[in-house]
Amino acid sequence: MATASSTGFDRLERACHGLAASLVLFGGLCLVVACGLTVASILGGLTLRPLPGEIELVEALCGLAVFAFLPYCQLKRGHVGVDILISAFGPKAMNWTQLIGDIVIAVLIGLVTWRHAVGTMDKISNGETTPLLLMPVWWGFAVALALLVVNVIVCLFVIAADIRDMRRGKTIVAAMGAH
Repeated sequence: MATASSTGFDRLERACHGLAASLVLFGGLCLVVACGLTVASILGGLTLRPLPGEIELVEALCGLAVFAFLPYCQLKRGHVGVDILISAFGPKAMNWTQLIGDIVIAVLIGLVTWRHAVGTMDKISNGETTPLLLMPVWWGFAVALALLVVNVIVCLFVIAADIRDMRRGKTIVAAMGAH
């Protein structure tokens, strides 16, 4: 029985890591496209005319990239942490502060996701569009909402992994500079 749950947790871990890595690629692609649009607009401005609406697309793509990178950051424990005092109390204290920090991050990401969902519904209902391209604003909000939901799932997985590691007596390993 313990082996089956361990195997299930391992599959969940692989799925979370695979999803986070895929989102990093998506975020990187968003940034590459944003750079390409910026270069094309600058070159167009030097020769004929800049790309109309390029700024609208670049800001949406950069925003999506940020949301796409959050789950990977959470999995790698890349969020800021300060433990000058806690490190003196040993690995158990570090584990507990890591778990508490991960719970706080999950709650905060959950709140941001909830409010972002409310904002997305507002953008869908009011029909707001971008000024130049007249593209609906809600689509960027909806994609960002999906990315935030993935981040909530990853945050919950990280909390479960913390608890599992603490029960096994393992020290929770944080990224360099995170502790």
